[in-house]
Amino acid sequence: MLQTFPVSYNNVEDHLYPNFYKFKLKLKEFFERPDILSFRLGDKGVVQTLTDGEHAGQVFVEKGALFIKNSSVKRYYIDENDGFYISHEKNNLLKRSQLENRDVLFTTIGKYLGVASIVNENLVGANINQNVVRLRIDEKFVSHEYLAFYLNSKFARFQIDNLFTGNTHPILTYPKLKSIAVFLKSREIERLITANAVEIQKLELDSHRLLKKAQHLFLTKLDIDFSAIKDRKTFSLSFADFEKAEVMSPENYRPLFIETIEKIKQKVPWDLLGNLATFLNGDEVGSENYNLYLDSRDTHLPFIRTTDLCNYSLDRYPDFYIDNAIAEDIAQIKVPNEILFTKDGKIGQLAFRTDSDNAIIGSGILRIVAKNVDPYYLFLALSINEIGQYQAQQRTVIASTMPHLREDRVADFVIPLLDDTTEMISLVKTAFNLKEKGKILTSESRRIIDESLPLDL
Repeated sequence: MLQTFPVSYNNVEDHLYPNFYKFKLKLKEFFERPDILSFRLGDKGVVQTLTDGEHAGQVFVEKGALFIKNSSVKRYYIDENDGFYISHEKNNLLKRSQLENRDVLFTTIGKYLGVASIVNENLVGANINQNVVRLRIDEKFVSHEYLAFYLNSKFARFQIDNLFTGNTHPILTYPKLKSIAVFLKSREIERLITANAVEIQKLELDSHRLLKKAQHLFLTKLDIDFSAIKDRKTFSLSFADFEKAEVMSPENYRPLFIETIEKIKQKVPWDLLGNLATFLNGDEVGSENYNLYLDSRDTHLPFIRTTDLCNYSLDRYPDFYIDNAIAEDIAQIKVPNEILFTKDGKIGQLAFRTDSDNAIIGSGILRIVAKNVDPYYLFLALSINEIGQYQAQQRTVIASTMPHLREDRVADFVIPLLDDTTEMISLVKTAFNLKEKGKILTSESRRIIDESLPLDL
């Protein structure tokens, strides 16, 4: 049915997108409703801290202070495993952008623009790049937790998208950021979202601690001093080594990788990953079938690409979604307890799929289904840097400009088979049960905000 509404000549801007003007009427309505609390981030007294990271490029080090790029900030979560660090000396020079507990992080540029999350205690003291702002407000307006969830709502997303209509290089400048309107239907909703967010953070932190404990237990039982294996900058090979090589790259012969695996083989029983698991491939659905975050509906499924793995989990609210009809044509089978392992782009990113993760997995991700071994144990083994990451780096090749890891080379990964694994398996299983609870609570909180502030466009 055709819908019409008037727009006065004085209110016409440099484009004629109907939903833009319809949304402006919705904003006006919400500002005028006495039952809705409203303010803009730029209103007097709202913002206490608003700053981005240093604009100069950073020199990254192997160990130091965690550095958060805008690509690490997901909706509701911040990736703690992205692996970028700056020196502590440099971090101490960047006090302005050092993170504090409960900061709201908000991305301001590029394809990750307009994504918000809240800092937990693990990230205190970390730093950010210039494409992220850390934001603190006077909580007499709303709590930081509500603000982070609100900024990820469809209502806020529509505002953000319409700030860049017709702009080919979207960037949230401070004036644009401060123009964002925040709405709250009731203080009861704020209290509920805040309590849920605190609980979600606790579940994620507890899960993180359990996984770290399981990794420590695994390494203790493996009983290998990996620090004694030195990474030599130069090394030589015989012609015979080249003759039998499948991967013609220096990384394939890197002594650090070869000697680490030899130590494992000498120390404990082991088997090849191809004997312990079957592999399923993800699917490419074609960019013409992508639906953007704002356009996603209940009939859409998240489309998980290599950049959508975060903290050993799937990002439930990625950039792209696939209609159920397309998903049915693909007929991708969801397998319980499957392990996801990226084989394109940033190789070796790992996630464990929990019960409520209904999504389509992209072609750059290998789906690993354990057999003859517990899936939680197999995930744990692959999460150990000296096992999963070393062997992935060793076997990766550059196809054109894109790093790529073939499935048959993943099958050749050496997996140590430790005895008495009951405790470590229990720790990992409990960790992912906690993550599952957090995911369900996040979805419920998101639903509450979206239903309290309907777009109705």
